[in-house]
Amino acid sequence: MIISSKRNIVILLVVSLFMALITYSGGETAAAETHHWKHYVEAQKLMGKGKYKEAIVHLVAANKQSKQAGYLRLLAEAYEKDGQFQNAANTYYEEAEIHRVLGEKSGDMNTYFAVLAMADALNTEIEIYIQDNIPIQSSTKLAKFEPENGMYIGAFIEKDSGVEDKKGLKFKAFNELSGKQHAVYFNYHRYGADFPHIWASQVKAEGGAIHLALQPESGLANVKDDESLRKFARDAQAAGVPVFLRFASEMNGSWVTWSGNPKLYIEKFRLVSKVMKEEAPNVAMVWSPAANPKRNINDYYPGDDYVDWIGLSIYSVKYFNGNVSTPADQVNPLDSLDYVYQEYSDRKPIMISEYGATHFSKAGNTTTTNFAITKMNMLYHGAKLKYPRLKGINWFSLNTLTDSHSADRSLNNFSLTENSSVLSAYKQMIKDPYYLNSVVGIDNTASKTPLKQSVTAIEDQAIRGSVTGIAWVKTYDPYIGKVVFAIDGKQVAQRNQYPYSFPLDTATLTKGSHKLQVTVYDSKGREASKKTVNFKVGNAVGDISEGQVKMYLNEKYVHTNKGKTELPVAPFVRDNRTLVPLRFISGVLGADVAWNGKAKSITIKGASTIVLTEGSKKGLVNGKEVKLDVAPINIQGTTFVPLRFVNENLGGNINFDSKEGSILVSAKAK
Repeated sequence: MIISSKRNIVILLVVSLFMALITYSGGETAAAETHHWKHYVEAQKLMGKGKYKEAIVHLVAANKQSKQAGYLRLLAEAYEKDGQFQNAANTYYEEAEIHRVLGEKSGDMNTYFAVLAMADALNTEIEIYIQDNIPIQSSTKLAKFEPENGMYIGAFIEKDSGVEDKKGLKFKAFNELSGKQHAVYFNYHRYGADFPHIWASQVKAEGGAIHLALQPESGLANVKDDESLRKFARDAQAAGVPVFLRFASEMNGSWVTWSGNPKLYIEKFRLVSKVMKEEAPNVAMVWSPAANPKRNINDYYPGDDYVDWIGLSIYSVKYFNGNVSTPADQVNPLDSLDYVYQEYSDRKPIMISEYGATHFSKAGNTTTTNFAITKMNMLYHGAKLKYPRLKGINWFSLNTLTDSHSADRSLNNFSLTENSSVLSAYKQMIKDPYYLNSVVGIDNTASKTPLKQSVTAIEDQAIRGSVTGIAWVKTYDPYIGKVVFAIDGKQVAQRNQYPYSFPLDTATLTKGSHKLQVTVYDSKGREASKKTVNFKVGNAVGDISEGQVKMYLNEKYVHTNKGKTELPVAPFVRDNRTLVPLRFISGVLGADVAWNGKAKSITIKGASTIVLTEGSKKGLVNGKEVKLDVAPINIQGTTFVPLRFVNENLGGNINFDSKEGSILVSAKAK
């Protein structure tokens, strides 16, 4: 469990500010330096008098002459004092970029991450999505136990007072209290101890998978490929249940005994991973750092061959380190996730190994129910919208005020069962079928039909039928007052808590373009921000048979009889020719594609053998030269080719509807 400390951050910020004030750009003349310095000094005086608008004028002038971290810091503070929160956020981001460049040279990224957090806290985000009931097919190679879509819900309940007295039936009791079976339950386990047979069988009896935080408390040196480890692995296999093995987690933090030696850590993680692969194919290895500190996370990564899932420990605490003078209301839990997600999600599924939000704080003896509900919803709903490869969250349901391994951690109550309002909000939230109640098998086959739900950005496709509009919203005020939705100038919905969603039935709208406006108000009723997007209402997709796909110009989603698949770039028209992603269309038509990077040529083998070269209108079909109307083009790493040319030469049928911009491609029957 991690609670961020700001003491070192504050020291670093003070040092960086001091250095910025005494360091000048080498290319400036002495006169210019004096001039921007005078602006800065005058701004300091004005800030002291509360004249923030006047100070901003001087600080903007100073930064135009010499952009420095210290000048940007004071400008950001002036904007913030003047209530110009987005300008403040943007200025903090500018300062953070200076520290990023310096940090990459020095190896110390602490100040960069600290200033980035200050910017994130004030930044306003409005992103608009559409949820429908069409399954979405992932093009990503799935990892062990990874669901194609959706997110596992899990929990730690070992000392939760609401179910602890149920003993072996506590998992059943928790499922009943929360209104839904949980896919995963986790526990902590000392390295070297026998596999927890009884505990595992109790979880299995309630349909759950197990997640073990295996902790080498006596040090990494004692982690060896010996009979003890191999017996543990064989026992895990015999348990007959999916096992997520989180070995030596939070290794980037100084509070664990296995921190401080990345080389040794990697060696031992790889050793454990190797043994599990040899003895226990039902074990998925989870590499799970703490969200902070970020600076050394990557130093401990064992490598893709040894890791199945990436985990992360994140906590939303009302006060940093139990200190009422350092409230943490403005911390967005998704910001804690973002760094690791961006670094690893293209290679591995992500889970939040443990998460909790404070509903009672020892600091000030304060009930913080609204804080807990808000942060919980931000994380679970925000992840659904913004982080599709976050495939699991485990709630840490414990009152640390009464049960904690150390006095300095006895600060927050995270127990779901000890606060009826938080439990009710959690229960309502996980009703959404997106939050999965069972783990797929080793071969990634689910025990039931795929999740019939998809969430996509409103800009990426036309809207068809009856859907749900959802906005991801955050702003400078951690407690948003309300979010108002309007279509073509007419209000259609108002929401006061996550998820900010509303029903959208296209039968009530004409075909073609419309405007959706989302307006966000802060807790004082002031307009914080607004965003307007154009969206298109289209015709129904209609029936699609096996071997057919339906695409739409300028839409990233392709429809099949099994659902829809996202393309990296939407089909488009150039020189009156429709261009489509080559690899995708070749797969539909049963052809193989080979890429020659040196020659920038593509060979497609199907009914015919076609050789094309990027940028050239000349091609070969079965060895004979042909001319294309439009040369193949590479966009964002994807090669686009004229659809009709490839289709005619590979064998297939095309039906293009110019009115609705649809392309129905059918592979010819064999």
